[in-house]
Amino acid sequence: MKTKVLSFLMVFAAIVQVASAQTTIYRMHVKMKDGSTHTVKADDVMEVYFTASQPYDPSHPVTADVESIHAPKEGGTYIVHINNNIPLSINSGNPDNMVVDDYFSNFLNQAPVSLTSNYDDGILTITVNPTTKYIVDSRNVKLYDLEGTEAFSIPVSQDGDPSATLIGDNGNAYITAMDQAMYKSHAKYRKADVEYTGLINLDGFKAPLDPYDYKVREIWYTLYQGINRNTALLQHCDGQGMEIFKPMCTVLNALSYYDLVTFFGGVPYVTNTDYAMDPLPRTSAEEIFSTLIEQLKNAMGKMDDKVTGFVNSPEKMYSLSKDVARVLLANIYMYQGRYMEAKPLLGEIVNSNRYSLASAIDNLDPQCSEIIWSQAVDSPTRARANESYVINYNGDLCLFQTYSDVLLSLAECENKLNNDAKAKEYLSQVATTKGIETNSSETLAAISEVRHRIQIDFGGYFAFLKRTGQAQSTLGLEEYQLLFPIPRDEISMNPHLTQNPGYGETMR
Repeated sequence: MKTKVLSFLMVFAAIVQVASAQTTIYRMHVKMKDGSTHTVKADDVMEVYFTASQPYDPSHPVTADVESIHAPKEGGTYIVHINNNIPLSINSGNPDNMVVDDYFSNFLNQAPVSLTSNYDDGILTITVNPTTKYIVDSRNVKLYDLEGTEAFSIPVSQDGDPSATLIGDNGNAYITAMDQAMYKSHAKYRKADVEYTGLINLDGFKAPLDPYDYKVREIWYTLYQGINRNTALLQHCDGQGMEIFKPMCTVLNALSYYDLVTFFGGVPYVTNTDYAMDPLPRTSAEEIFSTLIEQLKNAMGKMDDKVTGFVNSPEKMYSLSKDVARVLLANIYMYQGRYMEAKPLLGEIVNSNRYSLASAIDNLDPQCSEIIWSQAVDSPTRARANESYVINYNGDLCLFQTYSDVLLSLAECENKLNNDAKAKEYLSQVATTKGIETNSSETLAAISEVRHRIQIDFGGYFAFLKRTGQAQSTLGLEEYQLLFPIPRDEISMNPHLTQNPGYGETMR
């Protein structure tokens, strides 16, 4: 209720008259109990009055005839009857649903409920607007007493639009960047693999390697670039709708660490994005593999049995198939000599009949039935041979996993488990289909011959030779050369890193 203070206004009016006569500008200063001061120009004031307001009493809560509102994607208007005995307002100096915005908060095609609200004499009207978002976050509509104290809140939710895309612009851009980081790092890995093992006869990247070699630095750097992107997204995978990206991040991280470990041995294992600011020591290969095994097992429970094949979109990238994880997990087991555990994983892929061999040794078409996982690239990534080595290759395709590799791995498992007849059966499928003749009567050596012909396009030949004990004799290496040197720049930047044995500080 309005109560005018007449004596105050009379004095104030007199002040205004004097101010006009003397062309002096006067201001009214109101000092609050909290110490703040509010100032207005005198000639801007039309009326000064006081109001009597009844503050919200929590012991007598404001109630309504509904507890929540849920709207379809088309939206709608909803009337809420409020029971109260004090004046209320829908406005407050503290905006409702304030969110700290960061990159990942806009990762999905997601937004809070879009609505307008009005309150008048016990009637709260809420109009929910139609949405084009895949996920709609709920929000609260609040009422306040005249002192600005929250007195009532009702949650409003809405169905998302199932025809909309799941990922927003930020998500598409981020997964595309992850995709690019993955094939670029794998290209460096593959190029180093084929050069170091002599699959392609190029001078330069041969044993003994130098810790100062820029190619060694590139392998390390590009693999950790991908790991850092994967880890940053993993840290946000517990949010609403974000859990679907966890299997993808797990698989990409596992592949990157597998590549690192097979080249360098134990490396720093990154669990957050503060690695650059807080360098880590090396984690042993055994500990890294143990962690990856558990992570891949968990991820496989959330992945589908299907064909991934050629990945050319963010949607295909974040929904990698369970077979991709199976191959990777089997590779880790085989590298540890755990063939009994690798065999059933590979057997599931073969028994699924999802893939078939192609006669081509290289130049596989993106839609080839042999491809388990490949990606489009924006530049050729194959390690090129010299002029005398003829290659007919589609440089716009990065191969990660193939069915021929699965069959050769299964042959290796059977051989190591003393089932040589079965091993030769799997080996023969690949050799016969691709028209590759082998000279060795010993099964493991024959597998190596076939791999020597087909593995140029996806890497991993060095890891195969090491896990089967053939690397030193086949490549003429000393024992310490079974691992690459840690890049000298990394040791300079990270005081916790130690160099692999055999690589002295003075090598140039």
